[in-house]
Amino acid sequence: MRLLFLMLAALLPSLAHAAAQTATINGAQISYEICGDEKAQGVVLLHDGLANSALWDGVWPALCKQYRVVRYDRRGYGKSPPAKDMHAPTDDLYGVMKLVGLDHAHIIGSSAGAGLAVDFVFDQPEAIDKLVLVAPSVSGYQPTAPFVARLRRIEEVVVTGDMDRIVEVITTDPAIIWPGNDAARKKLEAILRANPHDLGAHPRQRRPFNMALRLPEVYAPALVIVGASDDPYN
Repeated sequence: MRLLFLMLAALLPSLAHAAAQTATINGAQISYEICGDEKAQGVVLLHDGLANSALWDGVWPALCKQYRVVRYDRRGYGKSPPAKDMHAPTDDLYGVMKLVGLDHAHIIGSSAGAGLAVDFVFDQPEAIDKLVLVAPSVSGYQPTAPFVARLRRIEEVVVTGDMDRIVEVITTDPAIIWPGNDAARKKLEAILRANPHDLGAHPRQRRPFNMALRLPEVYAPALVIVGASDDPYN
């Protein structure tokens, strides 16, 4: 599932988060968090297109114990203001890494974040150690009709502004939260209610080349995770 890691939220011990910081990167204010030993291997977490970096709360404590970990809110999500101009998200990603002193790292992304990770392979190949791609949404793939219908259903309810209905539709979608994972469902609901602007984020990003055609060129070791309810052609 796209929010696979949220299922761990109820299983991992709590850990106080490092205070979120804000920095100007490529002319934009980007909110980010950093944790872990400065000498440890680097890990970068890229959230999906539904909500902000709080989606990684479930795995954040465990990763911080072993790695130097950074997560950030892309433009328009969480505490990062919306984009004012067209931009390349890969430039922001590289800017965050340089800011926290990571010349290279393991890149972990979910859905749209995983698609960003694939784009990053071609922009900054030397900055990638390994990839973990959770239900990657890669530029160039044509989604199936059921997937398109799901997106339209979510879009239709989002424009109503009815948060109760929005939460119901999103958190009962099996491709987002697998039925029975109440901890994950409650976590996502809390994030959505606290950050309703995430649902209307307009990144104003420059679209990359059709990356689906270039996947054979990816050299980095990669783990691809696809859930039972994910669209295989997303």
